[in-house]
Order: sequence, then C-alpha cells, then structure tokens
Amino acid sequence: MKKTDNKNLSAFIVKNDKAVKIIIAVGFALILLILFSELFNFGSDSSRTAQERRSDSAWSGGDADAYARQLEGQLAELLSEIRGVGRVKVMITLGSDGEIRGAAIVAEGGEDVQVKQRVVETVSKVLGIGTSKVSVVY
Repeated sequence: MKKTDNKNLSAFIVKNDKAVKIIIAVGFALILLILFSELFNFGSDSSRTAQERRSDSAWSGGDADAYARQLEGQLAELLSEIRGVGRVKVMITLGSDGEIRGAAIVAEGGEDVQVKQRVVETVSKVLGIGTSKVSVVY
C-alpha cells in the first residue's frame, strides 16, 4: 500500500469516526447473536436426528414393547446394509424404566471379526450403549 493510500484511509477513519464505531458495534452484535443462537437453539429441534424424533414419538405412547420392536426393525434394516452382513435379527432389552440395557444380534457374516466389530460399533453408537452390552453371534 502506498503512503498516500494510508493517509487517505486515516483521513476517512478520522472524518467518519462515528460511522466506524457503528459498523464495529453492529459487527459485534451480530457475532453475539450467532453465538447465542448456537448455544440456546431457541426451541428448535433441528439438531436432533430423525431417529431421535421417531423414537420419542414411539415412546410417547408409553408402550415399551412397541418402542423396542420399532428400534429392532430399524436397527436390523440398518445393519443389513453393512458390508459383509447378510440376514439380521435384532433383540433389544429394556430396563423397567424404559432405558436400553442391551442388544443381541444374530447376523450372517458375524463370524468374520471385522464384520462383527462393525456391527458392535454401529449398534453401540445407534443405541447409545457400551460395546460390552452388545452381543453379536452368527
């Protein structure tokens, strides 16, 4: 940048000091607005997955067996898409207050260690349970 450009910029800032302060204040306000909208979500459930919303709607009926059957069907469909997995049967066990306690998976291809690991990791993440609560047999 040339010295004349710097002088022109300095002169502009000095002459328009009030405008610069307004621009800075508006910028700061926008940054705060973005930060607060991320923190509070303002009632939006867009951050929730479709899976969570479907599970909540099934659970809201209060029928734990129907909730478990719905999860079993969705999980079996998902697991059958994993490379190396054939036919799948899923059983989910629930505690007395409706929390998921464990899952048993019967899967063709489960004898392969890598396939079994992919199934265990997927079930663990989808259901939010530890890998020790997932059993995969073939």
